[in-house]
Amino acid sequence: MSTIKPSRMIGFDRRFLWLLFPVLVAIYIANQRDIMTIPTERQVLPSNVRPSHYTLTLAPDLEEFVFEGRVKIDLDVNDASKTIVVNVQEIDISSAVLSVVSGETQTSTKITYDEDLQIATLYFANEVKAGSKAVLDISFKGILNDKMNGFYRSTYKDSEGNTKYLASTQFEATSARRAFPCWDEPAIKATFDVTLVVPTELTALSNMDVVSEEVHDSKKDVVYRTTPIMSTYLLAFVVGPFEYIEAFTSGEHNGRKIRSRVYTLPGTAYQGRHALQVCTEALEYFAKVFGEPYPLPKMDMVAIPDFDSGAMENWGLVTYRTVALLFDDERSSIETKKTIGYVVCHELAHQWFGNLVTMEWWDHLWLNEGFATWVGWFALDHIHPEWDVWTNFVTDSLPSALVLDSLRSSHPIEVAVKDPKEVSQIFDAISYLKGASVIRMLSSWLGVETFLEGIRQYIQAHKFSNASTDDLWAALSDAAGVDVSEFMTLWTRRVGYPLLRVTLNGSGSITVTQTRYLSTGDVKEEEDDTIWWTPLNILTPEGLESYTLTDKSQTFSVPSHGIFKINAGQKSIYRVNYPLETIEILSNEIKKGQDGLLKDSSDRIGLIDDAANLCISGDQSTVAFLRLAQNFENETDYFVWSQITIYLARIKRVWGYQPTEVQDQLTALTRHLFVPVINRLGWEFHSTEDDITKSLRVMAIDQAGDSKDPATIREANERFDRLIKGDNDAVYPSVRGEVYRIVIKSAETEEEKHQRFEEILSIYHDESLPNDQQLNALKALGSIKSDILLKKLLQMSLDEKQVRAQNIFSIITPIARNHESHALYWEFFKENYYLFEKKFVNSISTLGSLVQLAIQGFVSLDKIKEAEEFFADKEKSPYVRPLDQALEAARVNAKWLLRDHDSVASWASAYAVATQV
Repeated sequence: MSTIKPSRMIGFDRRFLWLLFPVLVAIYIANQRDIMTIPTERQVLPSNVRPSHYTLTLAPDLEEFVFEGRVKIDLDVNDASKTIVVNVQEIDISSAVLSVVSGETQTSTKITYDEDLQIATLYFANEVKAGSKAVLDISFKGILNDKMNGFYRSTYKDSEGNTKYLASTQFEATSARRAFPCWDEPAIKATFDVTLVVPTELTALSNMDVVSEEVHDSKKDVVYRTTPIMSTYLLAFVVGPFEYIEAFTSGEHNGRKIRSRVYTLPGTAYQGRHALQVCTEALEYFAKVFGEPYPLPKMDMVAIPDFDSGAMENWGLVTYRTVALLFDDERSSIETKKTIGYVVCHELAHQWFGNLVTMEWWDHLWLNEGFATWVGWFALDHIHPEWDVWTNFVTDSLPSALVLDSLRSSHPIEVAVKDPKEVSQIFDAISYLKGASVIRMLSSWLGVETFLEGIRQYIQAHKFSNASTDDLWAALSDAAGVDVSEFMTLWTRRVGYPLLRVTLNGSGSITVTQTRYLSTGDVKEEEDDTIWWTPLNILTPEGLESYTLTDKSQTFSVPSHGIFKINAGQKSIYRVNYPLETIEILSNEIKKGQDGLLKDSSDRIGLIDDAANLCISGDQSTVAFLRLAQNFENETDYFVWSQITIYLARIKRVWGYQPTEVQDQLTALTRHLFVPVINRLGWEFHSTEDDITKSLRVMAIDQAGDSKDPATIREANERFDRLIKGDNDAVYPSVRGEVYRIVIKSAETEEEKHQRFEEILSIYHDESLPNDQQLNALKALGSIKSDILLKKLLQMSLDEKQVRAQNIFSIITPIARNHESHALYWEFFKENYYLFEKKFVNSISTLGSLVQLAIQGFVSLDKIKEAEEFFADKEKSPYVRPLDQALEAARVNAKWLLRDHDSVASWASAYAVATQV
């Protein structure tokens, strides 16, 4: 349970604050301009008929890569109709028969298709009366495509090394229409009876459990139990040669034991044990915190070799990328274990928040993804409290949201979606991470138990139905006794967040003024019209002051000694710009360690994050951040070091084209910070130490090697040589990816570079290794300092016989994010643009990410202009948001470098002198 202590400013118990809240809100809202309203124009199907039930039969052909299907759809006729419009994409309808219950049966006279709108219109000779009930019987054919979208095929190797195929689905956001004619909108829910006709030797899975199997020669009809009422994007089918491991939940909170399974290709089911353990605990925990049992009879989780995203929350049949589900206790890394734990919790949270209660339209995508992100962390913290996941959230998720939302090209959490084809562009850090951060801020302010009571009310009111953001606010308001919407609507319907500027008044008080924060540092008056309701939570040696900023500028009491930090625990969404005097005081508190004010690592992380981003926007200097980083030389917390690493790496990338002597001193700073850490921890991993210590050791080795520490490079090469000779104990699994990178980067002669490249490439191709370890090797290859080998690697990324399409970023990201090789990727991207466009246009985010990686490495205005000219004549609608964001981020970096390159050069000269021995 999390509560806020009584405020000293008010001087009485916090429960009386509720009495003042309506008055404060009225004053607050009176100062606001009109809050953005979500437009209602949407590209939706006509409402003349609506489905209530689908009886669907599909027969996939895994040799010809097609499927045949038949669907009988029970319809309610709302308006007299002679036409019916359904969603289809790459579906060929061979016949459509409409039968009115106790009435006429007629075959469609004409069928037309609109490929752009992804619809088919069925025409009938006779009008069907309003109020009728009818059955629409459609026979059709489709493509079992290779796009990881819709009903698609995925490849694997059998025990003899032959390429084989399985079938899987990915229907979110709007790809159920690729598998069968349907009303493919989240609010048009129905029940489903599914039958799959598959080869007898294969396993066929769907959302519900099997009720019968009937064999016909070499095929079998697998019939599943009727689903609950649900949206089309949550339907799923998987067909392949799977094996499984099984466990049951305790039944303590569900009232019955839920059968849970992990399905894998043969020989790897044992790697599902960790995910299965998390699954059984999470299903019970969510039933408890949501106050609603899991409604399906089973939970299956399946590892799919080719999978576009990380996982998909299909109700009762969650599909995963292999690396997001399978963990080898002996050979996988601890980071893989943590990632799997979180992903499983995230997807299982969707079984309630998204599946049981579904967003009414894509405007409210954040209701699914933002909440599942927050509650995924919440459940993982319950299952693995030793992982300190909320500090991880502060280090990773919150900063990622703030970085994107500091751009003019960002978007509100609630973003108007007219055309469903636009949806893929908002599966981003705003919907997921800012959404989760807003929920974390609200749950902290209300108290977690009050917040969860509101969630329980929300679920009870809208289960098996649809809801909007306003419905969530209404339930939380009822639970809390305050109008939450007045506090939260600004956060979800306005883009951006505030920068709080602190002024010392010299009399035990401060003035806090809020403006919109932009990383460009040039906010205009018309962009600064929002006054956010902002919990300050001021930390002092005497305790916590729960002040709230409700105006453009307000004054608050602080201790006269001037030791304070705003946003204790980093639970609210803003940045803080302190005066130099306060920064110096907080720097001294850092040096005091656990005897200082900043005992909570989240507070030290927040200080680093604000300082780094304020130097990017020009509100502070880059030199000030570099000096702040030096104060952490005695730091012991993994997450604090992680945050320092992120921003030192960004500075080194932006300054990558500066004189060698500047780059060398930035590298030296990293080396001086991390070599003592590796000297203290050593290379050996111990079974008695906690996972966070192991993670810190991995980071220290990586940073010491990257900063050219001779001892670390030598040790990495010696251990790698032992590893490839068969000594598996030479390099601990959690640090192998880092060792591969150090080894390949330190290769000097052309002969040595080719040797190391081939050695690590052979590790990637070793099918006996866990998938995460293969990918660690693939990622390391992008660090080779050889244009010839990097070009070979980029070409390899296009060959799906060598690199699955889903793994293209394991090659491209390290090349694109390295200033020494970014130009190679830019040329490669331009040469292959139309290939990428064709291949990934239907992907949730792949095309946009390829675009961003091509541009974000630029730090000169000339190169940015070159990028703008390249994209000028392209069809940008599938990725216009990522493109605009990448161009703006590149301009931010260019402006930052122009502003601070001289001062950083002076710092480098002084640092070189100061650190000479």
